[in-house]
Amino acid sequence: MEKAFVVSTTVAVVSSGLAAWAMYKWLDTRDTLLAHLDKYNDMKEVHRQLLHHYGKSKSLPKLSDIVPEEADRYHPHLAKFCSDMCEKHKVSRGRILDVGCGPGGTSFHLSNYFTKVVGTDVSYYMIAVAQQVKQFAEFASPFSTEGGNHISNQGIRVSDSADRERVEFWDEDMCIPSYKFGKFDCILVSNTLTDMHDPKYFLESIGDYAPPGALMIIADVYNWKNGPEEVLGGEGDRLTFFLLKKILSPSWSFEEEAELMYFFPRCWRLAELGNAHVTVWKRKQNDIDK
Repeated sequence: MEKAFVVSTTVAVVSSGLAAWAMYKWLDTRDTLLAHLDKYNDMKEVHRQLLHHYGKSKSLPKLSDIVPEEADRYHPHLAKFCSDMCEKHKVSRGRILDVGCGPGGTSFHLSNYFTKVVGTDVSYYMIAVAQQVKQFAEFASPFSTEGGNHISNQGIRVSDSADRERVEFWDEDMCIPSYKFGKFDCILVSNTLTDMHDPKYFLESIGDYAPPGALMIIADVYNWKNGPEEVLGGEGDRLTFFLLKKILSPSWSFEEEAELMYFFPRCWRLAELGNAHVTVWKRKQNDIDK
């Protein structure tokens, strides 16, 4: 009887511990997601993102002389890169998924090359603004010049070459995939991986959206809050690219890499200049056949 009591007590303690751990992980995931939403639902951030996606550094006179032209054209360059990779790897330029599309700048550039573009973002406000851009194509967006009440109106305009009817937007958390979008010939993940609340699960599950031979293009500067090891796993001093290959290799083959420069405005006198590491992955046939 004493042994049975000890066993049942041990089971109860283990069960309680697992329940407490599960609750901790759920709360941690929720807090990470809420922090992301707080950032990208803030209207000042939305306006900065609009300028990043559609504006030019020349509209910010204190920055125009120091921002390289290459960084000014990040979104059209990235869209063309996706098209070029599909052509090079003999992948149809049919449907492309733009994960973490923000206010949609890259999505509209992608419409120059792909038959259908689906942009998704976990932030409802970003998607709402993207829908507004799709409807009106051109308008003035307020930009806080010094982070306060002094505002300058910045012109937001979709490229004349874009086919807005080819683009649609959904507010969707791609870390909790619903698979309602079907399959895509190409998947783009641009500067959003490090903001995801569960990037490892995203990388492990995104292949369900891709048929054999489809491409995935990840562009990021890997500015993790506490390093890639915290959210992508792995032991020791490992950089993101190593961990990406470890996670993706069962389902994706690494094809090639490139660098793309971008700038992100913070205020009239301050901008973030980044060099995104762009990696190209191809969906394996043998993994899908298993």
